[in-house]
Amino acid sequence: MDPSLWCFQKRLLVGTRVVQFSVFPLEIARPRVERSSAGPEVDRLAAMAGKYKVHLVMGVIERDGYTLYCTVLFFDSQGRYLGKHRKIMPTALERVIWGFGDGSTIPVFETPIGKIGAAICWENRMPLLRTAMYAKGVEIYCAPTADARDVWQASMTHIALEGGCFVLSANQFCRRKDYPPPPEYVFAGTEEDLNPESVVCAGGSVIISPSGAILAGPNYDGEALISADLDLGEIARAKFDFDVVGHYSRPEVLSLIVKDHPTNPVTFTSTSTKVEDKTK
Repeated sequence: MDPSLWCFQKRLLVGTRVVQFSVFPLEIARPRVERSSAGPEVDRLAAMAGKYKVHLVMGVIERDGYTLYCTVLFFDSQGRYLGKHRKIMPTALERVIWGFGDGSTIPVFETPIGKIGAAICWENRMPLLRTAMYAKGVEIYCAPTADARDVWQASMTHIALEGGCFVLSANQFCRRKDYPPPPEYVFAGTEEDLNPESVVCAGGSVIISPSGAILAGPNYDGEALISADLDLGEIARAKFDFDVVGHYSRPEVLSLIVKDHPTNPVTFTSTSTKVEDKTK
């Protein structure tokens, strides 16, 4: 079985309604998707969501042609693939590997348990991206990451308060032994702790309410499942005080334009590929 699906089966609890996984760092554990809307990997994830009757938010590496994207896939509790979000700004050296998502994949999906959206790792620090999600009415804001620092917890609390939404941040916990051996050639001055038990990423998964209260986590003790009951009524109470895209906005002073159409590098003005032979 694919390790990510085994992990999925192992960690689910009866009564769970929405499950979020971080963007796995391991090549063997990370679902690699040829095209995120179709394929055996997507079908297997959809089947697991349907089997356990949960809404699944899964970090994957998506390949589209010869370009890789850091992507989140969304599935509903009936086992249907809803869509994806591609990270719009790869972080630091990620830009050597991953492509850039565009405005066409910043979705917020309306589901029976609430409106679900996601931003990946440090793009959660992009105020305009968050504002676009708030404008779409996100209620369950998923933030998969690999940032185990204390400041990440502060960012998650801020987003919950700013957006008046529940924040679910899944962070990976992994040790050096979980990775393949280091490459033969590395950058000069690079030092790495090769102790197989050394912690590479310490976790810190957390669930935060719209009022900024911590409902579960942060967990730094190893691999774990954290869970909490979400009362969507808290969203209305939070937005009564502060609605950043509603009564607490000033659109005549500050506004945002989102280009939410696909940006393709090549556009053909005709769908016909037939070339007229002018020698006849």
